Amino acid sequence: MHEIFFRILIFLRNGLLALLTITILYLAVAIACSAIPVNTSQPEAGDITIYLRSNGMHTDFIFPIENEVFDWKDYTRPEHTLSKRSDFKYVSFGWGDLEFYEHTPEWSDVRFPVAFQAVFLRKQSALHVEFLPALNFERPIIPVEITKEQYRELSDFVRQSFQKDLSGNVTPVKELHYNFNDVFYLANRSLNLFYTCNTWVNDGLKKSGLRASLWTPFDEGIFYQNR
Repeated sequence: MHEIFFRILIFLRNGLLALLTITILYLAVAIACSAIPVNTSQPEAGDITIYLRSNGMHTDFIFPIENEVFDWKDYTRPEHTLSKRSDFKYVSFGWGDLEFYEHTPEWSDVRFPVAFQAVFLRKQSALHVEFLPALNFERPIIPVEITKEQYRELSDFVRQSFQKDLSGNVTPVKELHYNFNDVFYLANRSLNLFYTCNTWVNDGLKKSGLRASLWTPFDEGIFYQNR
């Protein structure tokens, strides 16, 4: 009996050591890759200003709601919001796990089972779209000047992240809102430990030829490269 108990203790110890080693390795690789820049050569002045916004954990894109390149009202409709206003100037996009969005409107609402399932189980993702009448600087936000071609590429990246029905329309998630001016849409791909909400933003920047990290699961990497 004592021998069985001793073996269990050894097994638990080895498991904890392995978990600690994997965690340290993951963080080390994440920090190193976050510090490695890509697309460092950028034009001195851009044609369009976009914004990167963080709530301390999660990064969003903020785009002009319309310009000569693209009109987001033709794609993500303000009438899907509770307010149904039509005077918005900007629109923000954030990507993540749908169930996580449903249960954690604030980061203080995070619970281990929901976070664990979001990271380790293949589940439905969603895009959180918020329409903005003006920019709000209460949260960390930085402007990024880009060319029309870069904006076109970035807009294509965001549009391709939406899950579409057989008619090619985006699908709003019913009865899910954080405020009167937002809406959630079903999205492609599934969140995991190596492809987080921040990795999605970083990938959009990379694929559009914009300055980004080699890879990052955290918002710090995105802001570090664009400050």
